[in-house]
Amino acid sequence: MKNNDIGFYLRKLNNHIQKRSHSFYNRKEIKECSLSSLWVIDYLTDNLEKDIYQKDIEFEFSINRATASKMLTLMEEKNLITRISSEEDGRLKKIKVLPEGEKLKSICLSIRKEMEKELSSSLTKEEVKTLKNILKKMVTHFE
Repeated sequence: MKNNDIGFYLRKLNNHIQKRSHSFYNRKEIKECSLSSLWVIDYLTDNLEKDIYQKDIEFEFSINRATASKMLTLMEEKNLITRISSEEDGRLKKIKVLPEGEKLKSICLSIRKEMEKELSSSLTKEEVKTLKNILKKMVTHFE
């Protein structure tokens, strides 16, 4: 019996996205940075005008505190980001992209564009619009 569940297809598609995304870049060129870290760099550089904290990363990427903490610590060790204590609340640390991290922005943008092109290549413009609306609705349901 063939599995036709939405979750099955989304998981399978996610696996394809991971494999394909890795083919778009050379890990050595980006300090052995994970794809997840690249997405975080992309998010941070798109939101330079805002104060971003770990809790924002957790929410934006739907990851738990331990995962976010470990990823941010590794990014800090690679001098991609720094965490600065907030003046308003010393327990909170603002995340700032360092010059090494900013260098990865163009790679992030390139991967995002290539992946978008790949994902939408077999769909019409209307199907892409509909799919994005459905996916946003599904994500909102879980948030």
